[in-house]
Amino acid sequence: MNANENQRILYAIFENEIEMPILDITHPLFNASIDHQAYHLSCLKSARSIESLKKMPSFILNIFVKMSNVDNSYLSGMRTLLYKLGPNLSPGIKLSFRDKWAVKQTSFMGLRIRLRDLCQRQSEILLPQLKQFPDRNLCFFNIAGGAATDSINTLILIQESEPELLKGRKIEINILDIDTYGPNFAKRCIDVLKQPGERFHDLDITLKTIHYDWSQPDALLKMNLERSDWIQLCSSEGGLFEYGSDSDIIENLNHFFTNSPADARITGSLIFDRANVNPGYLGFTEFIGVQIRYLGLEGLQRILTQTSWVLEEYHEIENIYILFSLKKA
Repeated sequence: MNANENQRILYAIFENEIEMPILDITHPLFNASIDHQAYHLSCLKSARSIESLKKMPSFILNIFVKMSNVDNSYLSGMRTLLYKLGPNLSPGIKLSFRDKWAVKQTSFMGLRIRLRDLCQRQSEILLPQLKQFPDRNLCFFNIAGGAATDSINTLILIQESEPELLKGRKIEINILDIDTYGPNFAKRCIDVLKQPGERFHDLDITLKTIHYDWSQPDALLKMNLERSDWIQLCSSEGGLFEYGSDSDIIENLNHFFTNSPADARITGSLIFDRANVNPGYLGFTEFIGVQIRYLGLEGLQRILTQTSWVLEEYHEIENIYILFSLKKA
């Protein structure tokens, strides 16, 4: 389908033969769905909006909670994908009324900014390694990865800037998740992107799904041992560091450290601590029942003292999200 004269939208088949756009953060319609000024103003207004909402009649409050689409105290991987697509890339999808409403909300723009910025950081990490080691294969471990939009789009950014760096080496995306819908869709996206004439044609890319409970991270030990000579990047966007306990995070970091190469990296997103997080975000998540962790940068650094990882770089988004990368001490 033509979004405009120059840019196509690629689709992959989801469950029940539903066509879903393949999320490409370089697409003009994705970029057009990000307005930093509008998002900033929305964040400033959100605290007042939550206070006004709390004063409304209970039946209206119940409607609002239902429209927020929270399942089991978190947003599912495919629903998160929908909000990342945004209003410009989702019109062709048959949506419920509440999804149509939610996908247009400025507050969800933060998910698109978070994804874009994390992918840019991951490509910055990998490009020098790919240049230095042309004979090493590349492996992603994506914890609670859902549809693996950050891993796929990191490859898209590398392919756009220096495509020769991906040729002639094995590339593997491992999605470690208890969900099956997101990873199944990710597999179909890779299949489409590898077709003749598409971005990943002639690239040796494999996507694997591993049923993974981050409270039992032993599977990670075995997997990165088998790929100990590969370039390795472990990521968790909107996952482990936003929902996992201290002990879960520590165990996963230590397990990944054990068998990964010296230049391995970890990237992820977390939420500001309660004292400094945007009050509107805090009020919203508590109001609709999301069991998010307000870990904050100090919380992450406290956890790192019980590991052999150190903070390499971090980046803040509107007193809500902190994106970070870790390297071996």
